[in-house]
Amino acid sequence: MDRDDSWIMVKNKSRGWEFPGGHLNAGEHPEEAALRELYEETGILGTAKAVELDLILGGYVVLVRVEREVSPEPWISSDDSIEEVGWCLQIPESSAWGSEEIQSVIDHDWSTSRSLES
Repeated sequence: MDRDDSWIMVKNKSRGWEFPGGHLNAGEHPEEAALRELYEETGILGTAKAVELDLILGGYVVLVRVEREVSPEPWISSDDSIEEVGWCLQIPESSAWGSEEIQSVIDHDWSTSRSLES
């Protein structure tokens, strides 16, 4: 598995597979919320690289890089609402998002988004 061709998704017990994420807390920036949600749902830390405001209606999408080794083995989340966490190479069946929405995130040209790198 190659890091550049893979991404992390979580299997929510009621909704199915989705990208890690959630709501903004009061005073929280989208990139802070993304990193918090990533940790809460997957147990891993990452670095926010870019934010896209127009990719998903009514939400933000944050590109986060993680240092975790890419592996076909899923792992368990400490979040009770998450059944499992794993690296993906293709859009999983029973996803909470539509496959077109997921594909638009996967295919997004992040060079056009607001960079968080200095």
